[in-house]
Amino acid sequence: MTLWQKMFGKKPEIEARSMPGFFKEMAQDASQPHPEVLRQLRLWQKQRQLIEVKSVRQGDYQQSLILSVDASSGSFDIDELFPSQYHGQIRAGDALHIRLHQGGQVQEMECQVLCYHHHTAMPYYSLQIPDRIDSGQRRKQPRIVIDEDFPIAASLQTPVGQKLFGSVENLSSGGVRLRFAGNQLKDLYPGAVLPMCDLAFPGGFNIRCRAKLKGIQFLRQPRRHTSISLSFLDLASAQRQQIEGLIEAIGQRCEAA
Repeated sequence: MTLWQKMFGKKPEIEARSMPGFFKEMAQDASQPHPEVLRQLRLWQKQRQLIEVKSVRQGDYQQSLILSVDASSGSFDIDELFPSQYHGQIRAGDALHIRLHQGGQVQEMECQVLCYHHHTAMPYYSLQIPDRIDSGQRRKQPRIVIDEDFPIAASLQTPVGQKLFGSVENLSSGGVRLRFAGNQLKDLYPGAVLPMCDLAFPGGFNIRCRAKLKGIQFLRQPRRHTSISLSFLDLASAQRQQIEGLIEAIGQRCEAA
């Protein structure tokens, strides 16, 4: 069963664990997890929040879900990683960097892999609960939310050549978050380079460049749609300055109102 089936279908049941002895003892000997860390992990599990996972030894971030949290053993389980190019390469003892973007901030933690349970019908990873979860500002550039009074049309080309048409949700000089109707998870994944991202501003101002997909989420409320976060790859400095000027002008207009 894939990550997406588990996320939007029946909640999966975790099979009984069987961690190698050394790492099982390591988890049992670890100090009691901090209550706030446990609360945060359980909240992400309950909300079925997509987390971004990257091995210290490997390349780009991938996505996963928290499946269970076990305070008694000091460990928690995450789903198989999506996309799956690193399956079999992440091993017990590896360090993983995990982050989650939420409310304009990024939550980050470093975790050690206790076991990769690949001999089960539903492969998953057991990780040691970290001592802390760090929180910091997510943005380096000012970012504005685009409302219906200032619509910005958007289109992009996926890595397989499909064109999608939607609208801008928020914008900065470094990237953009787009909204597309329906479920667009099939051909898009974090780390993908999109050959074309086109933003059409009122008044004939257009931006077209390549972009890198930083995050993607399918939402059912208020209407079924896919939210995609992109960073601009080769945006001309003149266009970047135009975006900064636009953000400043909209900000001043909001303050005046």
